[in-house]
Amino acid sequence: MGNLTLTDLVEVDLGKLGAAVADWKKAADSLKKLAGNADSGMYAKSERARWRGDNATVTRDFVRKTKKEFADAQAQAQTTYQLLEDAHSELVGIQKKVQTAVGTDAAHIGCRIEDIGGGAVRWFFPHVRGDTDERTQAQRDAAQALADRVAGLIGHASEIDASVARALGKSHGNDPHNFGHTNYDSLDAAQEERAAELARKSLTLYKEGKELSEEELKELRTILQYNADDQPFATKLYRDLGPEGALRFQAQISLDGTAEGGTQLQLARSIQDSMGVALATAQPKLGDEYTQELMKLGRSNLDLEMLGNRIEPKGYQVLGTLLRHGTYEKDFLDKVGNDMIAYEREMDGGAWSRPDGSYAGMKGFGLNADTTGGGGWDPLTGLLEAYGRNPDASTAFLQANVAGPGESMTNLDYLMGMGSDGKGEGARTWIPDATSPMTAGEDKVFGKDALGHALEAATTGMPFDHGPVSPHPEHTPERLAIMEKVVNSLAGDPKLMDDKMADSMGRMAGEYMPEINNTLRQSDSFGDLYGHPQKFDTMATVEFLDVLGRNPESYAEATLGAENYSATLMSEVVKHPDRFSGTPAVNLQHIAYGTGTVEGILGGARHDEIVTGGQLSDKDYNEQLQKRADMFNSVFGSTVGLATERVPVAGEIINGVTEMVVGEVVEGAERNTAAETADEAGKASFDARQNATEQALNGLSVAGMPAGANETDMRTNVDNQSEVGYDHGVDMHRDAKDFYQRNPPE
Repeated sequence: MGNLTLTDLVEVDLGKLGAAVADWKKAADSLKKLAGNADSGMYAKSERARWRGDNATVTRDFVRKTKKEFADAQAQAQTTYQLLEDAHSELVGIQKKVQTAVGTDAAHIGCRIEDIGGGAVRWFFPHVRGDTDERTQAQRDAAQALADRVAGLIGHASEIDASVARALGKSHGNDPHNFGHTNYDSLDAAQEERAAELARKSLTLYKEGKELSEEELKELRTILQYNADDQPFATKLYRDLGPEGALRFQAQISLDGTAEGGTQLQLARSIQDSMGVALATAQPKLGDEYTQELMKLGRSNLDLEMLGNRIEPKGYQVLGTLLRHGTYEKDFLDKVGNDMIAYEREMDGGAWSRPDGSYAGMKGFGLNADTTGGGGWDPLTGLLEAYGRNPDASTAFLQANVAGPGESMTNLDYLMGMGSDGKGEGARTWIPDATSPMTAGEDKVFGKDALGHALEAATTGMPFDHGPVSPHPEHTPERLAIMEKVVNSLAGDPKLMDDKMADSMGRMAGEYMPEINNTLRQSDSFGDLYGHPQKFDTMATVEFLDVLGRNPESYAEATLGAENYSATLMSEVVKHPDRFSGTPAVNLQHIAYGTGTVEGILGGARHDEIVTGGQLSDKDYNEQLQKRADMFNSVFGSTVGLATERVPVAGEIINGVTEMVVGEVVEGAERNTAAETADEAGKASFDARQNATEQALNGLSVAGMPAGANETDMRTNVDNQSEVGYDHGVDMHRDAKDFYQRNPPE
């Protein structure tokens, strides 16, 4: 069947399909009654009759066959009704979503969505008289996201259409003289049957050195894409394939796709994504026995049964590629994650096999079909991505002690590099995730990025890729303990922060601005201003911020987080003065002082890195600030300044604060972008002091003036306290560097 178009989906009268559903319901019910009558009437009488001779044989056989045909007719009618009812229900929902998208949502953005045939659409902004026709990148991104959503809905409708047609054909059997072919109790069942059929066919073909056709792969891709998050579908699919069949299928498809490239790789990538989502969806219903079998296979070499194949990855390596996609339950991750670590430690670095590079002309093939994240030979990358989407599981995992050779240590100590003695004893050696050892450099260690995601989830209580969240989760003792360990460890050994973890570390700092400000506060009298959160070690906190300030990504995240938190807290102090001890005027000055202190530390680190490192310029830092500002303004909501909603008072967050702060921070930084030389860039970075004072005044502008305050005096005092705080931060930064040089960690 050809693809549906936008016009088809918007204009089709689904009421006719609804009427057909009602008709088939009546037919199925009537046939059920007839089948029952045939069974209790004609058939029962025939079986009781005392016929003899040919009449007995011929008549009884005829009655039995007729009775079966009534039953088969009823079953086929019930199948037709069930398929059409499910299709009608889903298509009505899809049609409403499309109509809302092209009507309401498009009008809100100011664009139009146009049908260009074949299921494809395009967006455009119609010209309005007097309009300049200039659009921001955010507007274009929003329009593209809407078009992609509409195209996805059209694709889903086309898949339903094709699945129903295929299932009805199998039910009818193309035999006008005989009922009783394939029956289904739902559209899900028909779709799962076809997906499992294609996957099993693929497994069989690979034994012969063959593979599914491109059309078959596209069909499988489409079925999985739109049904992976349906639990009955996903559960039955994984049960039909079994643990070993599912892993072999995944490995075969990925190895083939990454070796072939092009369309084959795109299809393999989509199938892998959907199989991961399907496993996460099915896992709660698959049960512990299924999990235990996956764990057993995880420690074993997996025979891929591919003709001429010389690769036998461990089951966990294949499972790791699936874990990159979907949200897995804590119980499952607890078992699989700790067992994976235990096995790795038992094997003392020799757990995970990797091709030896002898496959001429196939340098890029791997188990992971994604564009990022390496070849999939290191399964912990996928495991840690899964933990990054389950905060509670990640918190428990990083604090767990797993048995292994040598002294006991937590998974956090093992993975991050502290080891059992704090100096790296027994810590994990991260393997480059590349096919050929010849290209296996440090830049191929993709697991550190995933570790950052897991740490981010564990400490913030939110998935690393979350959208807007309100209110933010509590900083529990368990989360605080991990954050404190990270702060102290990076302070003691800055090399523990891989550049790939920088963005996550910066966001963690942004989320923990209440604790950081509380640690660096002027006196205990300001404790309740930050909600009396836990205090970290002062020197370690300063050194931690120094580590972040030396990397443009973590600097950008931490800076935006600090300024965002400051502006929001100022707004709360002015609007709800009764919720804080002390006067609003004094509290506002202290907030400016505290944020200035943080900026002084970050600015000192940035300056040192530019001047002494000789590799970076102000431009590198400013580009990261702009990048994160663009991320905030995207349709996905704020991904910077996670401290926005951590103001320790009730009430809604002030609309517009974050957007204003992001824009002002970036604008201020751009003014200071210097020439390409490190010396000139270093001199310009001293203007960060001016930026800090400007940000304090911007926050005050959003907050407004406290009742009875003199505006001129208030602005002067906030400006002064921001400068004093900044200078204090610079001093603290210098003192901390001196302290750690004189007292290196033992």
